[in-house]
Amino acid sequence: MCYHLILMSMTRVAIVGVGGSCSVAFNRAMEIISLEPVKRGDTVLVKPNLVEPAAPDIGQITSLRVMEGAVRYCLNHGARRVIIGEGPGYYQPKSCLRECFTMTGVDEFARRLGVEWVLFDEHPFRRIKGIPGVTPDDFRVTRFAFECDCLINLPVLKTHYLTGVSLAMKNLKGCLKREDKPQFHWHDLSRAVVELCRIIRPAVSVIDATAPVIVRQLGSGCDVEDQNAAGGLLIASSDIVAVDTVGSALMGLDPTGVRMISEGARAGLGEADLARIEIVGEDLKKLKFRIRLPVEELRRYFPGLIVAGAEKACSGCLQPVVSELLALGESGCRLGEPLTIGFGQYLEVPCGTNALLVGDCAADIPGGHHVAGCPPARDEIRIELLKRLVPGGA
Repeated sequence: MCYHLILMSMTRVAIVGVGGSCSVAFNRAMEIISLEPVKRGDTVLVKPNLVEPAAPDIGQITSLRVMEGAVRYCLNHGARRVIIGEGPGYYQPKSCLRECFTMTGVDEFARRLGVEWVLFDEHPFRRIKGIPGVTPDDFRVTRFAFECDCLINLPVLKTHYLTGVSLAMKNLKGCLKREDKPQFHWHDLSRAVVELCRIIRPAVSVIDATAPVIVRQLGSGCDVEDQNAAGGLLIASSDIVAVDTVGSALMGLDPTGVRMISEGARAGLGEADLARIEIVGEDLKKLKFRIRLPVEELRRYFPGLIVAGAEKACSGCLQPVVSELLALGESGCRLGEPLTIGFGQYLEVPCGTNALLVGDCAADIPGGHHVAGCPPARDEIRIELLKRLVPGGA
């Protein structure tokens, strides 16, 4: 009996195989963590990751299947109003923000189910007083995060160049006003995200691990007895730190090495100790795979590359550079000679260095070639990278 009481007091995280139905899997996840986040008459904000107008099945944005599972759950539990809301990444030009809903199919999907979608940047924000040295002095958070009865957080299982992982905690950064997002990078991004998680409290976070790239790794690298896992996984909990801890472990990463997670636990936002988390559903030990972090991938493809100032660079500059480099590296391109890619206004580039300086923050840095813009154009970044790379490693 004592053991039973200990288990009941532990944080619970569900890992559920999707199989053929995300709706069934979503319901199952709520059942086995004993959670009923939606009450009859609620206004529910569903916050996916729609950071860019990408294809919904490549693992960069939340899949339509998972969004539909969440929305149908809300409607079936009597929600009065369901809103799908997002503030896409800063590296998206303002003119393309709505495309993150229209080109990804969210617009059509929302109309079909009779729910709303909102681009946060077209609506009011609440101004928040920041913490000096940790966050901007003040920043703006969408009012939808405060005016809903229930917030369902739907991140994607993926990595991040600066924070290691981009899961439930970091997904809430999409609630910031677009112009305030770069400032979170100018301080301490991991701690700034933790402070944001103190302000925005989802009722439940469900990580989307259904992308084909994830399913292939699970299928080839793990002893999975439950064939439902062949359709991908959902990882769910009311504890935002615990769900990121399990998500990191699933990718083969040590959660204790992810600073955002350890800082979140230290701030009292949740549990980061796997030994104190009750994992229900699929067996984590059978599902683990090893994913390379972006830093590791860049080192493997481009051993002569130095990335300077990245720790203070916002996603407007960093994201297109890293994603283009990874894509070019995967295609076989390699450096013809050592290269430094620099971000930010405090860089020092030694004379004669082969350097590519990215973004308006680096505009006044002498030396190297400069790609202007805030954010800089992805096409221009790719052109400049190709000038410095050799196809096929020749």
